[in-house]
Amino acid sequence: SGSYVVERHFRGTTPRMACEPLLERLQAAARPESLPGVLCSNRRQALIHILREKMILLAVVTQEEPPLAVFELLDRVYQVLVRYLGEVNEDALRQNFSTVYLLLDEMIDSGLPFTTEMNSLESIIAPPSAISKVVQAVSGSSTQVLSDVAPEAESGAFGALTSALGAATHTQIGGASAEVWWRRQNVVYASNEVYVDIVESVDCICNSNGAMVSGGVSGDIMVNSKLSGLPEVLLSLRNPSLLQNVSFHPCVRLHRYERDRALSFVPPDGEFSLAQYWIPDTTVNLPFHFSASVSYHAEHGKLQITASPKLSVTMQHKQMLIDKFVVNVRLPSSIASATLACQGGSVRFDEENKVVVWHLGKLMGQENKAEGTLTYATRPKDNTPMIPSEEKSTAQLSFLIKGWAVSGIKLDACDITGVGYNPYKASRYTTTSGKIDWRLA
Repeated sequence: SGSYVVERHFRGTTPRMACEPLLERLQAAARPESLPGVLCSNRRQALIHILREKMILLAVVTQEEPPLAVFELLDRVYQVLVRYLGEVNEDALRQNFSTVYLLLDEMIDSGLPFTTEMNSLESIIAPPSAISKVVQAVSGSSTQVLSDVAPEAESGAFGALTSALGAATHTQIGGASAEVWWRRQNVVYASNEVYVDIVESVDCICNSNGAMVSGGVSGDIMVNSKLSGLPEVLLSLRNPSLLQNVSFHPCVRLHRYERDRALSFVPPDGEFSLAQYWIPDTTVNLPFHFSASVSYHAEHGKLQITASPKLSVTMQHKQMLIDKFVVNVRLPSSIASATLACQGGSVRFDEENKVVVWHLGKLMGQENKAEGTLTYATRPKDNTPMIPSEEKSTAQLSFLIKGWAVSGIKLDACDITGVGYNPYKASRYTTTSGKIDWRLA
């Protein structure tokens, strides 16, 4: 809609008219995703934005700054809002506007990143919860910034209620110590557990023979820590040489990684990204066969698509599941309609966008096919068909592979020391599709 929900000024007041170039481009664009992330409205200001769940997070930059750093900060703001609000939409932002303003003031100081670590923010600003909302509704209070001074205990029935619900629990500002500022103090769990998720995404361009022309794999080692006390965690990788272009969370001891190629750290409490990496590899072996071709004849066109899993990979990794397999084939604008049929899943033709969409779902053992006849549009003057002239098409693939990492990275061990309990440990691997373009024959 182009309406402003929340705005915060850090270095003077920026008029809203500075954002008008982005709003104009947004209203004229067919898809918001097609807008460039950086727009230079004039010589004094640049507009840098990200799109998340139909919400645009916009930063107006008035001096020379690395755009990637601004993208990273905006994405971090979004992640923090998701952690605090659950869902980031217009209603949630308006209902929790005081919490949002407090978070922006803590995360950004004079236009520069300040406190962006989740545990540090949660020790300063209490996340809204159902219990706190009930207490606020009864007492008439609003979101409070936690302090080092413990609040005075409420007396009477209301004090007993808040104490029983845990709404009056005191939290100290700061980390467990100066060395581990990213972990909040006095963490206690009845059930201690830690989960490690390795999520990888494939971005590539493949030719009609299935060979990867360019691309690579981006990965994220996510950790969900629910451990009491101050634990020491050691993650051992089977093939640490894969982590070449990698960035770590501040908790990782870099000297230990450089010496032993092991990830040693005191984890923050809750979910966090331990490491992010990029593998520029064009020899990645995708676990499925795919081919697509389109041909244009005098009377009509022909489209053929086939997809099947690679038995050499699926038999070796029996826990693997290829799910949510979707193929989008963009056709020339001169295609008026298509008569399609498929063996497996469902297929349809989007006449408005000229795209054939094949929803295959789970990619199982048998060969799956989709084929059809393409009908040309006719010229108004002589009613002759508009046959595309050597126009190349591409297919966009999307999928989700559970139980397998495309790079081959593996966890060997997860050792936890410094605590007096035996926690539950688990790991899983997931591969998703990024931007995959497959050239058609």
